[in-house]
Amino acid sequence: MRPDITMFFPAYNEEGNIKKLVKDAESILKETANKYEIIIVLYESSTDNTKTIVKELKKKIKNLRLAMQPKKLKGVGYAIKMGFDAAKYDLIFYSDSDNQFDLNEFKLLLPYAKDYDIVSGYRINRQDPLTRICTSKIYNTLIKLIFNLRGKDFDCAFRLVKKKVFKTIKLQCKTGLGTSELLIKAKRSGFKVKYIGVHHFPRYSGSSVFEQKGSSMPKVRVIMDIVNEIISLKKELKK
Repeated sequence: MRPDITMFFPAYNEEGNIKKLVKDAESILKETANKYEIIIVLYESSTDNTKTIVKELKKKIKNLRLAMQPKKLKGVGYAIKMGFDAAKYDLIFYSDSDNQFDLNEFKLLLPYAKDYDIVSGYRINRQDPLTRICTSKIYNTLIKLIFNLRGKDFDCAFRLVKKKVFKTIKLQCKTGLGTSELLIKAKRSGFKVKYIGVHHFPRYSGSSVFEQKGSSMPKVRVIMDIVNEIISLKKELKK
């Protein structure tokens, strides 16, 4: 019997990506799910036509929902938390809205949901600028060392999670550390995690909001926010 599935996608100024993303998600869910929903978690400060496009799509796709992330609660970590909180179904999948993954590869994760609580993708042949790849490698090494976490590509947003996980753990991080926080707390609580390789592609449209203009280097503010949250998370786990 097919499972009931929620898919959600954090979004910020993704007008060039959102229509393809929703249509791809609907197509794969029709193939794999019994009941399903698609949630776009859109940050209120988004200044392009993403919201308008989603509202137009909602007229044709009854299972599409729009959740607005308040301006005062910014950060992709908070968007991830909102998505999990809003999800109705027992299997929850999330990914970025930039179409750098093939959503058909969701089917690679699904069979493992029977035996694992979290099935986490890792990027095969990552298609990002070299500086971003190097930054990610440094970040992942630090997460391994600081939190004694086994696995790979902890900041990869292509992940299937059982809703029951959130009866035990509570996500607190507001930055991109939220993606790693989920794995850190899940492992500490004894949940089973499986890592599966998925292919990665250049961004379909637009540019990352975390990088400096004209450069693939992360913004200093972004780095400092993540460092501060790493310190806070470490303190939280010691309690």
